Amino acid sequence: MQPSSRSTSFFIAALAVLLVGAFFVLVPGCSSSVNALSSDGGGASTGTGGTMGAGGVGGGKIPIGQTQCSDGIDNDGDGKTDYNDPECVGPLDNDEGTYATGIPGDNIDACKQDCFFDGNSGMGDDGCMWQLKCDPLTNNASCPYDQSYAESHVDECSLSASQSQKCIDSCRKLVPNGCDCFGCCAVPGAATPIRLAPTCTAKDFGDPTKCPPCTQVTQCMTPCGHCDYCIGKETLPADCATDGGTPYTCPGGLPACGGMYGMDPALCPTDTGCITGCCRILVP
Repeated sequence: MQPSSRSTSFFIAALAVLLVGAFFVLVPGCSSSVNALSSDGGGASTGTGGTMGAGGVGGGKIPIGQTQCSDGIDNDGDGKTDYNDPECVGPLDNDEGTYATGIPGDNIDACKQDCFFDGNSGMGDDGCMWQLKCDPLTNNASCPYDQSYAESHVDECSLSASQSQKCIDSCRKLVPNGCDCFGCCAVPGAATPIRLAPTCTAKDFGDPTKCPPCTQVTQCMTPCGHCDYCIGKETLPADCATDGGTPYTCPGGLPACGGMYGMDPALCPTDTGCITGCCRILVP
């Protein structure tokens, strides 16, 4: 017996409902589970609270409290922890033993440098780019100083005008006293500013093969004052701390976290980190 047209229509409608239901179950993004994927770091989450590894896709960063310079552990066994370790340049630093950032892939380009202190690799999100072959002091054999390049790229090689406003706004607030945006720092005892290279430690400041010389990009640097803690300057002159308290005022009215007895991150409010004695605003 042939089925009636009415029963055939009912069968087709029921089959359609089943297929649509299966589609919503199987296709990602069509259920409430999508938000859960992004909230636990599985998406392209950014910011210091993300769970993706440093330098990961989407700009994720190791969360504050888990980097070597914010975990409360003496990772390099030198008797100094986190902010009191001379090789720590802020809470986003994931290498307590040297002046490397500890971030996979960070600043591996032989010639181009991005913001050194923002806790991630790559120059797409901060607007910073410094060309090392513009620097007459560089001793980098992979990218030596190129005078003809510098002369034909005057704007790009300018120490006072080469960086975008985005770079100044996003990176300079993270720069420790005495450094520029690209990890070139004036340190006590060194004949020239030195680059914070993976081979460089505090005891190597006088060794240009380990702590290579560099020229500071003055447009995006934070000066080191007489009564400031700075990279390589762990103690202050006697005339700076007559009351035993915090001896200087931080840029922009930010709270200070350094006194006569070293750095104290507990003095810093939420969303800031203790960097050379000042509670600087962290990467949003």
